[in-house]
Amino acid sequence: MSIRSPSNTLEHDIPSDAEWPTDPDASTSISPSTPPRVLKPVYVIVNTISALRACLDVLTRELTLPPKWYCKAHDLPLTNTPYASPQSHLGALTHPTWAPPLLFNVPKGTPELYVDAEGISLSRDGELSILILHIRTANFSQTYLIHVHVIGRQTFNTKSTNGLHTLKSILEDNRIAKVLFDCKMDSDALFGQFQVYLGGVIDLQLMYLATRNGGGRYLPGLGKCLQLDLRIPWEEQAWVDAAKDKGQRIWRPKCGGTMARFNDDPLHEDLINYCVVDAAYLPRLFETYNAILGTPVSITTHWARRFGKGDWDERILSESWDRVGLALRPNFYEGNALNPWWIEDDDDDYFYGYW
Repeated sequence: MSIRSPSNTLEHDIPSDAEWPTDPDASTSISPSTPPRVLKPVYVIVNTISALRACLDVLTRELTLPPKWYCKAHDLPLTNTPYASPQSHLGALTHPTWAPPLLFNVPKGTPELYVDAEGISLSRDGELSILILHIRTANFSQTYLIHVHVIGRQTFNTKSTNGLHTLKSILEDNRIAKVLFDCKMDSDALFGQFQVYLGGVIDLQLMYLATRNGGGRYLPGLGKCLQLDLRIPWEEQAWVDAAKDKGQRIWRPKCGGTMARFNDDPLHEDLINYCVVDAAYLPRLFETYNAILGTPVSITTHWARRFGKGDWDERILSESWDRVGLALRPNFYEGNALNPWWIEDDDDDYFYGYW
């Protein structure tokens, strides 16, 4: 596999374009919008302010973003009375917005922004090194590796060319869906180090559990979900495994590496492949789980009704918000690998779901 950046082409013991495996069943994917089974991720390394602004311009151009201010979108004079923040129900943040949430259309389609993070002991007490943003729309697909260690706090405060958006404003806006897999550590690092509180999060790990009617006692990793639910052809699975294995040899201490390698500039190409490969599969995994659940998981559920304990889409959104909310606790506790919907009773019998 060749994973391309605008400045170079990396070919690291992964099949070239000529050797790239094809899948005769690619046309039978979950939905017409699902990309072919074999992905060829395109990535961009963002390690300067100018590159970051260019990334923001792509985000504002390609993503379906709601108006930042209702008055500005409709050429009305700004008032001095902000409306309640969409996040105010958490009782923690009250970022004001000029936009009453029901006066514009919240995007209802498949999420277009997929987020991951890598770093040193990723948490409020560690270091967020790389923020990975994968954009997937009907006509556009690209992964951005934003080198937060190099750019610093300006990563989240730099404005787009039109002056309306920053990475912080996009990540915090709960009208913009963001799909993560097990968001606990990512959200804790973003808020603890940069005061960025994720909004509009849909956690794919919880969607996996929902497709199992609540799942088992233990939480799955992303690798397990890819193997069980995407039915990746063996040729494709081979290069995925190779990319992950080579990346872990660079950063995982048990494999002889060190997490500090995420701070390298330039990044080792094995680390680049490691970061890109997971993010590139998140859209397909989301669509697969949505198809199984039947009731699509959408952040519009938040505006339609209060989070409750009914359908699985509500449970997923509610628990996703609870996971992000862990970042607000004085002392973050990662917890364990236990299913949040699994309950142990006094007779050592196990049940899952809400009561």
